[in-house]
Amino acid sequence: DDLGAEVVSGEPRQRERLDYGTDASALMTGVWECTQGSFSLTYPFNELATILEGNITISFPDGSEHSFGPGDTHFAQKGDRVTWTVHSEKVRKTFFIYMGDQVEASAAAE
Repeated sequence: DDLGAEVVSGEPRQRERLDYGTDASALMTGVWECTQGSFSLTYPFNELATILEGNITISFPDGSEHSFGPGDTHFAQKGDRVTWTVHSEKVRKTFFIYMGDQVEASAAAE
């Protein structure tokens, strides 16, 4: 599944191994990898991911960007619009996905 990503540059190719859950599950975990290139997408889920191999930069519409490499963890909130740039030959990450809607921190504390 390409998640509606739009290729910006190169020919990024992705694949994943789903270790828990299905495409219809509220929770999923597994390993994902992608070859060098750039793509934009709007996250359809909340994701916590840790880079295992490779180097990336994630850019946001406001011009901010964050770079990640092996051992770095990042969080993407459902609805975030980002551009991924894979600098290395490929990037590989573990992921934990929650498909539900965000819960405001103040509501969770009640």
